[in-house]
Amino acid sequence: MKKGTLILTALMLLTVLILPGRGTAEAAPTQLVIYEGPKTMTSSETAEVSVNGYELFVYDVMVNHKHIWDANVQPTSTPMTYFDFEGKARIEIRMPGLTEKVESAAVQPYSLGIEPEVKDGTVSFLISDPGQYTVVFNGNVNKALHIFANPLETDVPDPEDPDVFWIGPGEWVMDAIALQDHQTLYLSGGAVLHSIISVANADGVRICGRGMIDGSDYPAWNQAGSYARVPIDLNHSKNVRVEGISIVNSNCWNVNSYSSKNVTIDNVKVISGRQNGDGFTFQSCTDHLVTNCFARTWDDSLVIKNYSGSTKGITFRDMQVWTDLAQSMEIGYETDKGLTLDPEISDVLFENVTVLYNFHKPVISIHNSDDAWVHDITYRNITVENAFMQGDNGFNKELIEMTLQNSSWSTVRDEFGKTSDVLIDGLTVINTETGKIPASRMSGVSEDNMISNVTLRNVNILGQKMTTLKEMKLSTDDYCEGITVE
Repeated sequence: MKKGTLILTALMLLTVLILPGRGTAEAAPTQLVIYEGPKTMTSSETAEVSVNGYELFVYDVMVNHKHIWDANVQPTSTPMTYFDFEGKARIEIRMPGLTEKVESAAVQPYSLGIEPEVKDGTVSFLISDPGQYTVVFNGNVNKALHIFANPLETDVPDPEDPDVFWIGPGEWVMDAIALQDHQTLYLSGGAVLHSIISVANADGVRICGRGMIDGSDYPAWNQAGSYARVPIDLNHSKNVRVEGISIVNSNCWNVNSYSSKNVTIDNVKVISGRQNGDGFTFQSCTDHLVTNCFARTWDDSLVIKNYSGSTKGITFRDMQVWTDLAQSMEIGYETDKGLTLDPEISDVLFENVTVLYNFHKPVISIHNSDDAWVHDITYRNITVENAFMQGDNGFNKELIEMTLQNSSWSTVRDEFGKTSDVLIDGLTVINTETGKIPASRMSGVSEDNMISNVTLRNVNILGQKMTTLKEMKLSTDDYCEGITVE
């Protein structure tokens, strides 16, 4: 693609309203920006949503409620909508697509303390802060509504800038978009882009806006004749920012970064319902910050691996995840897929992460399946609202799992690494499927290949503060040392 060749606008397909809310003398009026959906699409028949009395366009996006691996499983759908605001926003929801009347509703994260009003099948509640809100009806996660209430846009690029590729509102089908040094791709609110964005060997790239990348045009990557079409694919790049957009219906993993450095991902929302639909997955990267983001995935939600060299300085902060299949916060299994010398994964931080639901495998997991040294890993202020880990045939259903092991993903099969200096400081589990404390486990391989110096501090499960490994139901083998609960 040459500079300046992509300026797609279709203003007739967009409705943007900047509207005063019901302000008072004590508070500034609300500013509200809503986006009309593309004329080529129809709003969901499942959900009707309004904000401050103005109807929103609601998208049906792919999700998957089958919590075991199935190479041929077909996803279902759930409603999603978005808008921008500052001030106060009253949300009203009706669910005509449900087979039963809405009698109750819960707004997540629970920590927000929102108690919606349910009257005559209409759910309503007030919000005053931008963020991601999920509404579950009648205690059933099927057809849960995801609402992405963005802050007002700032620093919008100039569409006349020759280094800006501007995609206006409407539905667009395009070949892959390859961004080069110091280029910006802007995806307008109300835009639905069927394409992929590639950033390879580039410096200073920005991807931003309020629109969506939609992979529903592509069959699942593992089907005959298909292949992976990664919506955001960073490869050997640096100084990259990805901001504000949503990614839905990907045919594989969603936001991928490989051997890249100095990357910031802010307020990006991912909803994925197909095979290997990992959320944010980084291999052999350094200095990545993911913040204010949302990932609902049918595979690992937040993932770190080594494919060609070491990983260092990765932070996931202020996140919400919903894991329909696999792990919520996963390091591994591939920790030296590139067969490099002395590989490491270090200085990784998961902070202020809320797991709305985990339905399958461990919430916190370090699977060192090759010969890497995994160390200085911190999990701080992790809240698991619903820990429903069902596992695979009774296995892999722990809350926390740290292992050194060969696996089907191992590249190095004749050597093992080690895992050390792991801190879990602030882990709260609110609800479990059984109403009981779930098990956790750690296992090493030998005296040279151990799991060591793991501190579990301020762990509270089902209202009970954990003080011992026994209380946590955390098992260790002979090749674990310095595992403590405080």
